[in-house]
Amino acid sequence: MICSRDRPALLLDTVRSVLDGDALPLELVIVDQSSVANAELAALGEVRGCRVLYLLSSSHGLSRARNIGIRAASGEVVVMLDDDMLVEKDWLATLLDGIPDGRHVVATGRVLAAPAEGVAGTIPSAALVERDEAAVYTGVQPADVVPGANVAMPRELVLSIGGYDERLGAGTRFGAADDNDLGHRLLRAGAEVRHVPEAVVLHRAWREAGELRRLRWRYARGKGAFYAKHIAAGDRHIRGRLGRDVGRRLRRAAFELVRSPRRTAAELLSVAGIGCGALEWLAREGLARRRGAGAR
Repeated sequence: MICSRDRPALLLDTVRSVLDGDALPLELVIVDQSSVANAELAALGEVRGCRVLYLLSSSHGLSRARNIGIRAASGEVVVMLDDDMLVEKDWLATLLDGIPDGRHVVATGRVLAAPAEGVAGTIPSAALVERDEAAVYTGVQPADVVPGANVAMPRELVLSIGGYDERLGAGTRFGAADDNDLGHRLLRAGAEVRHVPEAVVLHRAWREAGELRRLRWRYARGKGAFYAKHIAAGDRHIRGRLGRDVGRRLRRAAFELVRSPRRTAAELLSVAGIGCGALEWLAREGLARRRGAGAR
């Protein structure tokens, strides 16, 4: 499944790379939140036995688009890709080999930087998954192990825990951490996460370097909201993760103070974003609860 908004050229390249693979999915779901329909994708219909389901949606937000696609999908397993990625020929078969039949297993692969394409661009480090050793994760983890893309998940399991939280992720006030939140809830629900490093997708560098500061702030605010959501629900594990995350960033900021003031500023910006996101989440959720109580 691929979700997109107003990036038609990138989306077309991603779709073509999937359809040029050695093994094709039985179904490719595309949820497009663009203002104008992509006529070429809408006309595909079926390619080499793969049904291409193109859904133009007036909705906003990546999490909402993903939920629309998951509900519309007909397969037992959903595989998530972003619209700025290219896949290797054997990618799909390799990733799906990590999911044994009849088990609640989530498979993840590597997300590596694509070769330069002649136009200067950059990739946020948070978008890459470079772990090159196979691993199996069960139970809650000290770090995020389920990325937003290059991940295969049992569809019914995702639906059973409510899908993606539509208050989080790109296109919302808390513009990230939808994948962090879903991964944590999947592990809480008993899923086993298997990392398959041989399953590789390439992330294209199309963003301007000046966007990185805004992205860092957005990622940090989303992470803060994620922490606040689960801490407010009594999750002591996430409370510990928050403390370790902030403590690690503050230590790095102090260490880089003389060597690299820019890195110090970046770490402090992230800490501020985490705090801002957490406080705003708590304030907005508290207001929503009071309004709900008043309506009753």
